[in-house]
Amino acid sequence: MTELETAVEDRIKWFQSRGDGMMSPMMVNEAEVQFIHMAQGGDGSAAECGEIRNTYYSGRPDRFFQLVCEGMEWVWQ
Repeated sequence: MTELETAVEDRIKWFQSRGDGMMSPMMVNEAEVQFIHMAQGGDGSAAECGEIRNTYYSGRPDRFFQLVCEGMEWVWQ
């Protein structure tokens, strides 16, 4: 498994577990909006929670966010 595949799998598991109980449903919804925005090349600010791409996901390609969206069944296209 590649590093990208491992990172995608880990992030999907994190969201599915709601951050091991640390995320409310509203926070997961915000993450969905952010990840869709980043999957489309954005900086994640679409949820109006600030720019998160460079802060938390520096260097991650659009494909990372696309694969997470697909794994979570979030429509990004």
